[in-house]
Parts: sequence; structure tokens; C-alpha cells
Amino acid sequence: MQIDLESVERARQASTQGSRPRTVPDASSYLEFTEYCRDAGIHPVINPGLDRDAPPLRAEHRYSLGTRLGAGGWGQVHLAVDRNLRRSVALKTLAPEHRMSPVHVQAFIEEAIITGGLDHPNIVSAYDLAIRPGEGLFYTMKRLTGQTLYNVLAMLRLEDPEYVQHFSLLRLLGFFVEICRAIGHAHARGVLHTDLKPENIFIGEYGEVTVVDWGLAQVLGPGGRQQARARIRAGTPEYMAPEQFQKAGRDLDPRADIWALGLILYELLTLQLPFTGKDMAEIRVAVLHDPVTPPRVMAPRRAIPMAIEKVCMRALEKDPARRFASVSEMLWAVDDFLQGVRERARRHEIATAAIAQADEQLAELRAIERELDSLQAILREASGEDSPEDARAREALEGLRRQSLPIYQRAADVLIEALDAEGAEEPLHDAIGDLYWRVFSRVYPGVIRPSKSISEGGGALLHGLGERALAAIVRAGEALAKKRGLEVEARNEGPWRAIVRSLGGAERGADGKPSAITRLVTRITFLRAARLFRDIEDQDLLPVAEVCEARRYEPGDMIFTQGASGDAMCVIVDGTVEILRDGELINTQGPRSCFGEIAVLGATTRTASVRAKTRVVCLLLEAGRFREIALGNGVIAMALVDILNQRLRVATEREAALRASSERPSLTPPEL
Repeated sequence: MQIDLESVERARQASTQGSRPRTVPDASSYLEFTEYCRDAGIHPVINPGLDRDAPPLRAEHRYSLGTRLGAGGWGQVHLAVDRNLRRSVALKTLAPEHRMSPVHVQAFIEEAIITGGLDHPNIVSAYDLAIRPGEGLFYTMKRLTGQTLYNVLAMLRLEDPEYVQHFSLLRLLGFFVEICRAIGHAHARGVLHTDLKPENIFIGEYGEVTVVDWGLAQVLGPGGRQQARARIRAGTPEYMAPEQFQKAGRDLDPRADIWALGLILYELLTLQLPFTGKDMAEIRVAVLHDPVTPPRVMAPRRAIPMAIEKVCMRALEKDPARRFASVSEMLWAVDDFLQGVRERARRHEIATAAIAQADEQLAELRAIERELDSLQAILREASGEDSPEDARAREALEGLRRQSLPIYQRAADVLIEALDAEGAEEPLHDAIGDLYWRVFSRVYPGVIRPSKSISEGGGALLHGLGERALAAIVRAGEALAKKRGLEVEARNEGPWRAIVRSLGGAERGADGKPSAITRLVTRITFLRAARLFRDIEDQDLLPVAEVCEARRYEPGDMIFTQGASGDAMCVIVDGTVEILRDGELINTQGPRSCFGEIAVLGATTRTASVRAKTRVVCLLLEAGRFREIALGNGVIAMALVDILNQRLRVATEREAALRASSERPSLTPPEL
């Protein structure tokens, strides 16, 4: 949208007809801004840049002086008002005793030029350099509100509660990064500060950081060698680099400021200075010769990060060549640490939010879980006869499991999504571990065996959780067993199976029969003994153990028949079987062997028969269910591929041997 300024002006003139001239004089013929405004009849009344404590505007001078803000060294600073721009400024003048000194006058002018030449958010801005009647040279700069870093550190030393809460170490390090940005910019413009200290760092009301007092700044290069500062050794002794005690300003380089930054960082970390003394001579000896006490030794209660201590100690190397080569290098070292802290905080926030959301969903299940536990206890203590009461209890148990499983799944999805979003792993893993055993003990496998659909859903849920946080699941299981007063003792088995066996061992019915959990552990133990499942983790075998059926065969019983469809496979628990092809014995297999898996995987007819040679106990796995498990579990699928490869290799080698045998020359002469 464009504004027609001419129309606005016509309307303004019409509304003020008779009180102002229809035109204004040409400003190019005026020397004073105030005279021009007076003759033009323009009297601005807006003043957003004026502070409440600003002095009143006066017409006789552009700048109206107010209270003194500070003094020291060569000059003094007053609060002032810029009449033209109607804003508060800080106005610095030379101290009266130095106004006739050529060195001090030159240094003052150079300070103003340097300050005005450094345009950076973290460096105080200079606006104007001029002469004020009766007071001489002055320059104006941005008026800063807030407090110095020196004051912040002083209050922290006093352990002021408000300051301790507000100015954490991480916040102080954030300030330090901003200080480094300012000095890095100055170095890029060829300027050294050479008097960095907490008194010269301003912390604004909104956390803005500003480096001030460039009175001892040294410009690098030929021009800087003519500075008044170039011919003197100067600085604040406690913050001066070793070389500053020995060299004039023109012989310094950026590493002198890096030393001062190291001292400021040291003070932020420890609230103390490494070098002190009763006078400059004593401080000089300490700076030149005393070793730096590491910050974590100086202030062991301050929880100082090792990474930041290393940055500090490198900046305080007495040999400049061993310090950081640039402020940028130092800045990034600290900023990388802070970025890591921010990233950890971000990940922790993701985890905290996800856990809270999952807990909110799981809160719906508290009453249901109590009822699930009660029903399982009733059925566990049942006599084994399927009474009407038991049937109703089983039906109620099934209904509650169906009701709770989707809620468990939603909670799991929230936690896993948080992991995928790079939420903090430790708390998320712990939450997953707790969720795992809540599902395990109540829904699948539970104390009472669930239905097929519950088993499939619960198995998939546990498998997904186990893939993401197995170690945490083990820790949570150990804690659960301990809470129940159970010992978790591994018997040549993994920790997961030991925990499950411990939990299941306490779950026996009134008839003394093992619980569903105990039976599953026993089956997993047998399955792990088979070559097919040897390298598969216990928890991944849980769904396989669930679909197994224990079968017993007498000697001579046919287990599989050649030519029949491959509808199942078996793992021998006890006994021996014979493998027959076309009625001929081709092999025997004993405990821990598998047979029938090739036909199951290929959904083909059987190429051999299997007959019990002795009494045989085996675990039978139905083909369709097993194929579903293998397709959904990459570990089991890869184990099956490995078995197929082995079988193919053996078959290939056997075929090659037979071919070689048939091609070998016969030693028996042919019959004639």
C-alpha cells in the first residue's frame, strides 16, 4: 500500500489553516537545526528515545547534560539528551586536568574514532565527536542501562539468591560468547581492546552484552603505530597478559586480548581471579611466573565442565604461541559446548514431554491393571477344572486384555516416536523398560496364556520395544524381580531369560503346575539349543515359543510323511528320529535338531519321511504361524536364510562328489 504524501500534506495544511505558513523555508540555507524547525513552525513532541531520568531539553545547546554516570582514567561520562533526535545519550568529556595535554587529547579523539568505527551489536555505539563551549572535546555514545559484569560477579560472590538463580553458569557462558563476538569483530577491524575486564562489560536489562571503554584500544598496522596509546604500557594489572607488562601497545597482538578473555572466563567459572597481589609489582610477578590453578581445583563446588576448563587454561598459556590463534577459535570452542548443552536440553524436553504423554495414557489403565492382576491370580489358583466361574474369569480377562493392548500400543508409539525424534535416550529407555514388563506380565504372555490375536498383538509390541531398549528392559526386569523379593540368577543363559525365569518361577498354580511364563522359558531354552535358533536372542524367540506345541511320539510313529505338504516343522527336545527317503534310511537326528523347515519355508511337499526311532518329545511349529513370525522378525529370517545356504552348500558339495565319483575310471575291467 502506498501513501499519497501530497494529499496528507494538503489535509494537514487545511486543518491548520491560519496557524502555520503554507510552505516551509529551504533547509539548505540554515546552519542550525533548531533555527530551521523554529522558522518552519515544526515542533516535534514524540520522544521514544528519552529515558525517564533524562535531563530537560534546552534550546541553547544540542546536548543537555544530566547526572554523571561515571568517571575514571582520563575522562568522565554524563547522561545527556540529544535535542535534535530527542533521545538519551552518554556524553564523555576529558577530565579538566587533561584538557591541555596533547597526549591525552590525541588519545581521547582516537578513542572516539575507534569506538565509532566498530559497528557491532556487542560494542557500544559512538554517535558524535565535537566541541562543547566551556567544556571542550566530547563524544556521544549509546546510553546503556543495566549493570556491569563486575557487579554481577560481586553479587554471585555474596551468594545473593536472586543473582544465583538468574545468572547460572550456562548464562554466564552465553555472555562470554557475546563478549568474544565483540572482540572478534574488533580484531577483524584491526583493533585490540587491551583493557578487557568485567568493569568494561555491560549486561543490559534484557540480557544484551556490550563491551565498553575503548580508551586503551590499539589499532594494528602502520596507522596504529602513531597512536598515543602505541607508546605506553597500560592496562589493569589483574587482567594484563604477561607481554603487556613488557611491551608497549604497538608491539601487542590479538593474543593479549585472548589472555584477558581467558581471565574473564576464569572469573566466570570460579568467581575468583588466578593472579592477585597487594600492588602492581606483586601482581606482575604472579602473572609472569606463577602457574595457573585449574578452575576445577580453585572452585570444586562450582561444577565446572571439563571442556570449558580446557578452553580457559589454553587461553591462559603464558607463551602467546600456545594460546588460541584467534578469538573465533576460542568462541567456537565455548559455543560448541553450549550447543551441546542446548541439544541435550532439547532432547531432554522431548523425552519429558513424551513420557508425560505416555503416562497420561497409561493412567487410564490403573484400574484395569488391578483387575487384570486379580483375574490372573484367581485363574492361577484354580483347580484346573474349567468351572463356570473360571470360564467367566477367562472371558473377562480376555476382554480386559483386548481393551488394554491398544492403550499400551499408543504409549509405546509415543515413546518410540520420541526416540526417533532424538529425545534423550536414558529416560525414554527407562520408560520403555517399565512399559515392557507391564505388558509382559498382564497381556502377553501373562500368567495365563492369552488368545491367538492377543498373542500376536502383544508379541509384536514386545518385539518392537525390545529392539529399541533391551538393556533398559533388563534393568527394569531386575528391578521388578527385586521388588517382588526374587533373586535373578543366570544359569548359562542371557539376562532377559534369567529375569523371565525368576518371575515365572514364582507364578505357580494351586496344582503346582508351572505358569505360562515358566513354560515359555522352558521352550526358549530348548529352542536356543537348536542350531537354527542358536544365535537368536531370547526375547526374539518369545513369539516362536508361544506358537510351539509339545508333541510326544512312540517308537515307530510317523512324524512327517514324504510327499505330504510342509505344514509344520519340529525341534527335537528328547529322543532320536530316522530320516527316510523312498523307504530307505538316509540319516538320523537327535536332541536339538530341527527337521521339516525347508518344506515349511518353501511351502512345498516333503521330500523325506521322519519316523520316531525312540520315544520322542519335540516342539512342533505350525507352518503358517512360523512364516508370519519369520517375515516380521529380521533376526529369525536371517537365521533361516543361513540354514538354507548351509543346506544348499552341503547339497552342492554332495552332488559334486557324486559327479566326480561317476567320472572316475573304473578299476574293474569290463565283462566281455
